[in-house]
Amino acid sequence: MFQMNTYHALCLGLAAQAAGLAPEIIADTNRDGNLDQADRANKGVCDASGHLLLAPELAAPLRTAPLQLSEGAVARVYSTPRAAYERTRLFYLEDDSRPNATESWRLVDQELAFNSSQLAAGLTLALDGRELVEDASVWDGFVVVKFDVTDGTQHAVDSVALKMAPVLTHHHLQRVEILLSTAGNESSPVQSEFIRQLDAARQRAGVAKPLLLFNQSDDIWAQDFVEPAYASMPGPQGPISIRIILRSAQSTRTAGRQVFEQLRGPGIGGYQPLSGIGQGFGHREINSYGNLETIPPYTSKDGTRYPAGRIIMGKHFERMPAILPFLHAQGVQSPLILETGWMVIGHVDEFVQFLPFNNSLGFTIAIADTHSALDLLRGVQKAGSGKANAISFNGTMEDGGFPVVGVNMTVDELMANETFSRVNAYSQKYIDSNLEILLRDIPLDRVDVIRIPTLFHASEGFGDTSDGLPSHTETTLENEYLTASFWPASINGVVVGDHYITPRPWGPVVAGEDVFAKAVEAAYGKAGMTVSYVDDFLSHHAGFGDVHCGSNTFRQTDLAWWK
Repeated sequence: MFQMNTYHALCLGLAAQAAGLAPEIIADTNRDGNLDQADRANKGVCDASGHLLLAPELAAPLRTAPLQLSEGAVARVYSTPRAAYERTRLFYLEDDSRPNATESWRLVDQELAFNSSQLAAGLTLALDGRELVEDASVWDGFVVVKFDVTDGTQHAVDSVALKMAPVLTHHHLQRVEILLSTAGNESSPVQSEFIRQLDAARQRAGVAKPLLLFNQSDDIWAQDFVEPAYASMPGPQGPISIRIILRSAQSTRTAGRQVFEQLRGPGIGGYQPLSGIGQGFGHREINSYGNLETIPPYTSKDGTRYPAGRIIMGKHFERMPAILPFLHAQGVQSPLILETGWMVIGHVDEFVQFLPFNNSLGFTIAIADTHSALDLLRGVQKAGSGKANAISFNGTMEDGGFPVVGVNMTVDELMANETFSRVNAYSQKYIDSNLEILLRDIPLDRVDVIRIPTLFHASEGFGDTSDGLPSHTETTLENEYLTASFWPASINGVVVGDHYITPRPWGPVVAGEDVFAKAVEAAYGKAGMTVSYVDDFLSHHAGFGDVHCGSNTFRQTDLAWWK
């Protein structure tokens, strides 16, 4: 497991210490990139958020003020409390000429004492975190570094407080730097064509760097087995940051190993949630990261600030995602829980997303809407085209993951189907309830919510496994449905600035025009966004997912969210 090593506080230099036994250790508590008198006032409170120092540039630098003491004077530097000591490492710079070299730094353990000559020069130190904050009841990320000096009969201690930088998830207002997907099985023309179209859409969206493809697994759901995140701290030239890629808490999902085998490297770390037992055991879809999205930064109606945005996740009735304790422990993006147990996969990205928008917030909610979708079908009937295919997909069904409902139905047949009507009323009930949860927290004008035409069908899922592990999805409750998108879900796409990459909806065609595609373009046009289509009908839609499910993004990390 990769362990994070960035801290909020920085310490860049020290003035000479006044005479007398008054040890001083200080960090850049006001985070202005300089160490001066202003940093001394609040150094007892952190106000922001192995045995080798492998990345000195990412550790939290500290220094002690020079002390002129007798020849027998000694000092120790150590971190407290015990939980912090066990999860951090202090290092001392022995070679000033190469401060960014691992071999220039020596581990400061409990036995190491500094002599008067070293204290006279002042100690250059670095604090390196060896674990992320996983459970705030065990360790909340706070560290107090103590500087303990003895000179003859005199003894004095100074200290400085720091805090582990939280792991933050990305929101859609952050710039896309790299678009990711899965190469899959190269012998599959369906996935290859999806990749070709996604790459073309990437170029239209203005993402300069080429697609980054996972290539060590045929798991095509690139959104689900990893969640790109980041941690950052203030620096003299701006934020210092590192990517942290979260592996899904799905113990049997081998594709997640690519976090460590393919992605981890300089500037990119990986984290494996505890998933060997309990809720992370098996391949339950609640623990996929399509079930984790992030509201852009805002201040809630009750006055709570979310300067880095706020996470949303879906529960499946009584079942909660396994990653929640870790997310809560970061203390910045406190997850807001929606209900997603009404869907066979049950991910928040199947019905809601956040778009840049010209309002005081800078964003709005886009949400699936069955009412407008049914109105479109009524319009098709009114135009005399009720005999048109409800789904206009014109390819063969070979290589599809599962039988696709409604491929041969006409609009008239679909609208006359009573089960279809009940399923969509059922789905809309949960969509409305989830929207109210969001609007109770986000100070968004309801009229700014963008409704994306979407319809659902009932599905039995792809159920139980025969190897004794928990089922891939949940089972249907009595008098309940498990639903999936009837058409490729337009809301399940990728936001790239003011451009939107969405699945081709394959709706009914009237007068040579896909009525759903036209409505989707109009809906996203309300947010000033242009649209690119990717055909994922066989590659992903046939397996209960769409473009967002089959892709991922590395977004910008150089945000001073703590301001």
